[in-house]
Amino acid sequence: MKNTGKANTISHKLVMQDLKENPYRRLNIAFALMVIVPFLVFFYLLTSRLFTMNVLIGNTGFILAAALFISLCGFYIAYNILKNIFNKILSYAAQAKESDQLKSTFVATVSHELKNPLSSIKVNIYNIFSGFIGQVNEEQKKVLGLCQSIIERMVRLVNGLLDLHKIEAGVVDLKRERLNLTEISNKQIKGLQNLADKKNIKIIKDFLDESLSVWGDEDKLSQAIINLLDNGIKFTPENGTVTLKAYSEDEFAKIECIDTGPGIPDEKVGMLFNKFERLNAAEEGTGLGLAITKDIVEMHKGKVLVESRVGAGSKFVILLPRDLRSTRS
Repeated sequence: MKNTGKANTISHKLVMQDLKENPYRRLNIAFALMVIVPFLVFFYLLTSRLFTMNVLIGNTGFILAAALFISLCGFYIAYNILKNIFNKILSYAAQAKESDQLKSTFVATVSHELKNPLSSIKVNIYNIFSGFIGQVNEEQKKVLGLCQSIIERMVRLVNGLLDLHKIEAGVVDLKRERLNLTEISNKQIKGLQNLADKKNIKIIKDFLDESLSVWGDEDKLSQAIINLLDNGIKFTPENGTVTLKAYSEDEFAKIECIDTGPGIPDEKVGMLFNKFERLNAAEEGTGLGLAITKDIVEMHKGKVLVESRVGAGSKFVILLPRDLRSTRS
């Protein structure tokens, strides 16, 4: 019980930190302003000489005093009721945060334990498939290829879970430096070219500024861009196109990933960045790519925007401040 109480206290503090402003302070200010109103009215009446001793002593004075007393009692009771509600809301939020942290830690621990065995299996399957251990016939290669595909999917899931845990735990250290966003985008396109070729999808580059630079973490921004490209290729039908645009706009750098896929219904757009959310359960994937992309971009003080219409494809936009040196965290 003691440990639970301590954990709740820590979670309560974390919730208060997330709010960035003490709700009790605002509540106190609000009620202080409410309570002072009767006194201001009283002061106004007194200074404008509408109040006389006869008024104070007579029935009117008694009624005013009673009204003021009732008003103050009402404010006091309302204050305690609202304070109690605030306490309960914060307590529930703290418990939810603690539960979320425990689940996140558990998932990260399991993922970490799975990572090394999966890597070992992946290497061994590759060695068998490549004939390093002995001759493999075509039928066996098909089975091994299927196994490779499954292992790679599991590795992506494990890596995604570990990345998400690091971001949520706040242990990601951004190595900010001056980067050429166009060069980074070119690298990610090359890395996914084979995947696009399998579906005969054309990746179009539209870089309006070849020297487009930002102040950020190359590995993290590369991951964000590759997640958008991978998502675009996945949901674009065969013979479609995925366009990657890069350009500057005022003090911001913009990356746009535009696909010719089926588009997203309006009611589902808000679900895109939820963890483990897959709009089409039949599609392969972990449901973590867009959630991680959003976290990475927000770590760079940027935003991810979505524009989509059913039957007309989707456009994902990464908006990044070009210089973050003045806002290092």
